[in-house]
Amino acid sequence: MSIEEVRSEITQIDEEIIHLIAQRQALAGKIAVIKQEREIPIHDNQRKIDVLDYVTKLAKANHIDPVPVKGIFETLIGMNEKAQRAALEKPVPKKRSHK
Repeated sequence: MSIEEVRSEITQIDEEIIHLIAQRQALAGKIAVIKQEREIPIHDNQRKIDVLDYVTKLAKANHIDPVPVKGIFETLIGMNEKAQRAALEKPVPKKRSHK
């Protein structure tokens, strides 16, 4: 296998990662609505701890250094919290009245 072929595989994986991050971000809006309805704050420290513990265990089980994995997920959680705040700041479209 050539270096170009391996790099091509890496590029495909990078594209999948970006797609998955986009999916994760899209769910932030749904989470924001649920949190607002249930009066749950955007930042949920226990959920953050649970996610970080879970991905740390997954990293170790897959023989990956858990420290950078934890950093990646701290970034992803921060991105989701920012997206949740943005989703709640958007004005709700007014329904058109039918006359």
